[in-house]
Amino acid sequence: MTGFSDQLVAVCKGEYTRWDNGQGRESWGRPQHAKDYYLFVKDYWKAVGNNNLDGRKVVGNIRPAWSSAFVSFCMKTSGAGNKFFYTEAHCHYVHKAMQQASGAINGYGYAARKTSAYKPKPGDVIVGGREYAQSFDYAKAELIYEADSFYPSHGDIILELTPTYALTVGGNVNDSVGQKRLKLTSQGYLHDRVNSSGREIPWIAILECLI
Repeated sequence: MTGFSDQLVAVCKGEYTRWDNGQGRESWGRPQHAKDYYLFVKDYWKAVGNNNLDGRKVVGNIRPAWSSAFVSFCMKTSGAGNKFFYTEAHCHYVHKAMQQASGAINGYGYAARKTSAYKPKPGDVIVGGREYAQSFDYAKAELIYEADSFYPSHGDIILELTPTYALTVGGNVNDSVGQKRLKLTSQGYLHDRVNSSGREIPWIAILECLI
């Protein structure tokens, strides 16, 4: 791990602890609860330049998803500087990482890798599609972004690896900051995920930390 990766993992673990190991909820606050969790979400939105949202604010009958803002907050707090694209949607920083991987740009802090060809490490980001993009792989996500400049997705930051799984943390996971154990193959590659119907579907990419 690099110095930046170490710092990123420490920041992520600190946020998980701040949310009482995933027990807090985005709309909770005092005096009904011990902490103003909804204001933690406000911190994340500020990292992408939005000073109006928090964990309680409703826009168009929904509370806006803040998982990309969480990733952006963790990157900014860890010192990524201009090597990361701080954004309200994961697909935008993924696109930058794909450009870095292809050589279209240089100096970005992450490079997108196909899960079949790269073994994840702490400090990397695992990204998968959501909703209509649930079955997107690397090529499909790249193609659709070039056409539409958007697709719904989610990214989690890797904290540590075991022989069988990658432990990750992400925001807006069950309305909290939550951890996941993502299965690895016996060779150490990321295993395909399983949807609600029990069908295996691909990840979009692992973003390799280059900082």
